[in-house]
Amino acid sequence: MNRLEFMKELEALLSDISQSEREEALQYYNDYLNDAGVENEQEVLDSLGTPQDLAKVIKEGLSDGGEQGEFTETGYKNEALGEEVKNEIARKERLEKVKAEGDTGTNNARQLSPGMIVLIILLCIIALPAVAGIAAGVIGTGVGILGSILGILFGIAAAGIVLFAAAVILIIYGIWNLFTAPLAGICFVGMGILFGGLSLFFIWLTVWICAKAIPWMIRGIVKIGTRLLRGKGADNT
Repeated sequence: MNRLEFMKELEALLSDISQSEREEALQYYNDYLNDAGVENEQEVLDSLGTPQDLAKVIKEGLSDGGEQGEFTETGYKNEALGEEVKNEIARKERLEKVKAEGDTGTNNARQLSPGMIVLIILLCIIALPAVAGIAAGVIGTGVGILGSILGILFGIAAAGIVLFAAAVILIIYGIWNLFTAPLAGICFVGMGILFGGLSLFFIWLTVWICAKAIPWMIRGIVKIGTRLLRGKGADNT
C-alpha cells in the first residue's frame, strides 16, 4: 500500500469524527511522512500499521466525540480518562531507527570490499584490449574510406584541370587553322568545346564532393563508430 492509498483509507475510516479533528490528524501524518523522506516512506508506513489500526488508536484518544480529547504531537490526550496514548512517541523512535538503518545500509552499499575493487579493475583490464581493438578498427576504416574519397577527389580535380587546359589549347589551335584548313579548324574548336564542357562538369563535381559528400560521409562514419562502441558497451554490461 502506498502513501496515497494509506491516507485515503485513513480519511475514510475517520469519517465519523469531527472534521477539524480529522483534518488535523491527516495533516499531522502527512507532515510525519514528509519528515521521514521519500526513501524511508514505505518503512514508516509499515511502522504505522494498517489504516484500521491507526484509526482505532486515534478514535480511542479522541473518545467522548472529541470534546475532551486533544490531538498533539506527543500522542492523544484524554482528560476525562486521565491517560495519554503514547503511540506517536513510539512511532518517532521507530522512525529514527528506520532512518539510522537506512543510512547504515546506504553507507554499506557505498563501501566496496577490496575483492570487489580488484575484480572491477581486472574486468576493466580484460575489456580494454577489446574496446581498443574496436576503436582502432573503426578509426582505421574511417581513415581508409576518407583516404579513398580524397584520392577520387584529387583524380576528378586533376582531370578537370587537364581537360580545361586541353580545351583552351584545342580551341586556340582550331581558330588558328580556320584560315588554312577550315574543316580541321572547326573539328579542333568542337573538340575544345567538348573538353571544356567536360572540364566544367569535373570542376563542379569536385566542388560538390567537397561541400556535400565529404561532410555527409564523415558524419556517417562518426555515427556508425558511435553505434558500434555503444553496442559493445551494452554487450559488456
